[in-house]
Amino acid sequence: MKKHIIALGIAAAMGGVAGTASAQTANTLEFNREGVGHILLVPYFSTQDGNVSALNIVNTDTVNGKALKIRFRGASNSDDVYDFQVFLSPSDVWTAGISRGADGRSQLATTDKSCTLPANVNGSFIVDRLPTAAQATDRNAETREGYIEVLNMGDIYEGSTGSNARALYNATKHVNGVAPCTTSVMSALTRENSASYLRNPTTGLYGNWTIINTTRIVAYSGEATAIEARNASTGVAGTGAIVYWDQRSTGITPADAAANTADPLLVGSSPWVSPARYDLPDLSTPYTAGTSTPTVQAWELSNSIAARQIVGEFYNLASVGAATDWVVAFPTRRYFAAVRYTGSGAPAAVYNSSSLNVYFNSVNTEMGSVAGAGRAFQLCQKLGLNAVAFWDREETPRITDNIVISPGTPTSLSLCGEVSVVGINGAGVAGSATFGSLTRTDISNGFIEGWGSVTVPSAEGLPVLARQYTRVNNTQTNVFYGLSYSARVTVNGSLRP
Repeated sequence: MKKHIIALGIAAAMGGVAGTASAQTANTLEFNREGVGHILLVPYFSTQDGNVSALNIVNTDTVNGKALKIRFRGASNSDDVYDFQVFLSPSDVWTAGISRGADGRSQLATTDKSCTLPANVNGSFIVDRLPTAAQATDRNAETREGYIEVLNMGDIYEGSTGSNARALYNATKHVNGVAPCTTSVMSALTRENSASYLRNPTTGLYGNWTIINTTRIVAYSGEATAIEARNASTGVAGTGAIVYWDQRSTGITPADAAANTADPLLVGSSPWVSPARYDLPDLSTPYTAGTSTPTVQAWELSNSIAARQIVGEFYNLASVGAATDWVVAFPTRRYFAAVRYTGSGAPAAVYNSSSLNVYFNSVNTEMGSVAGAGRAFQLCQKLGLNAVAFWDREETPRITDNIVISPGTPTSLSLCGEVSVVGINGAGVAGSATFGSLTRTDISNGFIEGWGSVTVPSAEGLPVLARQYTRVNNTQTNVFYGLSYSARVTVNGSLRP
């Protein structure tokens, strides 16, 4: 089994070293605790209840540019709600803000001078792949929480005079602070000719995110989790595969889909969602020499962050207006379980049928209507009895989810959504730290401050990134303060290297 460097939640990103061309071919993907890599994950964005989100992506490579795929996925079921490409020149930074528009949808705005495809990426998020039976207001709301994927599809390099590589380099390299973004060059780049424009992607990306509530003037920030393509034997960062697909709505064949994604809605002879070129690449697209299929890649990424037990703190002192939310994300779930919104019996779960699907299958997932929690179109993770336990600051224990008057039916906890917001002693959205509402579960433990654990019943655990958000209000000055910490893993999943 391949060796991985493990990180749960958001790793500290202090910068990076320049990535340069290398003859070494990477054969594994590893989570890099230093926060620099080929792929970045931002586990939560929000435009709910006055929230705006800011994203910064930095290319620390002073020699090569990076052709990036950026995808925003919804919190309920990882549905694609906005995606595009960004072309960073060497030493470049790209920034954008996400806010709630007048129509209730999230909208992206940027004045950055780096090249993008399409040329203008400002606009409202797209609801075409969200539940068709939902009201328009509900579909719009589904764009207001989720997570972000950033993937280096290939390096941009200077190349020889007259080459396609030199043309793309010149088109994306800033001149007096502005990249030319030559239309004829940018539009000519396709999947089929990408090897003449790009070379194998190297490391060097890091990212930062901030969520600011403009009503209460409170902010949270953190660093994007980084995934790095490495040589498993040496642990040295290497080169991944060129995985460029042009940003076009042209459909792809079942064979192309099967070779490039494990998403169960996009594959098969009659897929539930018709895949297009802009759907690729994703986190399951084979990126290294050691990855044979998309499912294998998704499985290995899942193993590297699988946890059976995670722990975090909470603080809910009423006199200072304190509130705590835990945000629990399953960033690889989409490649094993998804929800179809059409066809007989919809909404319904669709699973990756591979024997490698030990994390998100019909045994441990269920639709929200079955779980009795969450919206009917959300897929939920069944955590079972006694999944959540809490202790106060003086060691007093309490298990919260199996206390019943006998005789009765034991209760079981489910976390609904791909990004699940768990309010600890919060009175709904108004009493929360993140103001998250799409996938919210509130748990009351009777304590004011302390710590708690979430335990998965299966030995494999679940692939998870989790984070604590705590809001405190100075009631004398009405000033708010935001605190955010990564959750900790106390018991690894059994498949975790």
